[in-house]
Amino acid sequence: MEKKNLDFDLAQIFETFHLVEADKRQDLENWVAANYELDAFEQQIVNDLHEDISLTSDHMNEEELKAKLVSLIFYVSKIQVQKKIMVFYERALSGVVENTSLSVICDCMVASPIVGTPKYPYFFLQEFKKKKGEKKDPEAQMLMAMLIAQQKKQDNKTIYGGYLVGTSWKFTTLSQNEYCVSRIFEATNKNDLIQIIFILRKLKEIILNR
Repeated sequence: MEKKNLDFDLAQIFETFHLVEADKRQDLENWVAANYELDAFEQQIVNDLHEDISLTSDHMNEEELKAKLVSLIFYVSKIQVQKKIMVFYERALSGVVENTSLSVICDCMVASPIVGTPKYPYFFLQEFKKKKGEKKDPEAQMLMAMLIAQQKKQDNKTIYGGYLVGTSWKFTTLSQNEYCVSRIFEATNKNDLIQIIFILRKLKEIILNR
């Protein structure tokens, strides 16, 4: 059978791979309810970050959001673990899922590393600065990456994801054909900003305990 190619269209992805959107999943609820503590140094970084993005986020482009927001959030989350967990940016990912060719550039990927390259991906984050006339769908790109990872891993374990529209974050899980999406976490809200950091710390715990 000839392989098909698929566009970044969320409805088409759902139909092609027979996905269902769950209203609630315990793995997602446990993940986004993560609770930790920030030390004084981390709290100061959060305060400075919150002040900066509250003043400038409306004028940031996608690369500035990555440099000023995403990278600092990952830094404070302390997600990286030498030889076990690494954050990668702008990495290509491709595969064939149910005879359909999928290919995406992952804005951000958390994976186990091998010689400085991603080996086993666990989490995908697609970033998006909404612009007039912009057509790309960060959720569709993220979900496509999750499907590729699910196919490559073949272990029936949950794949984790997230996507941004400006400073608004949503987190997602894909377990077999069940896809679930969290509420919006708004990084310009300090409580939500801290919770985003805690969610990423929880992700590290989930990965290390697999």
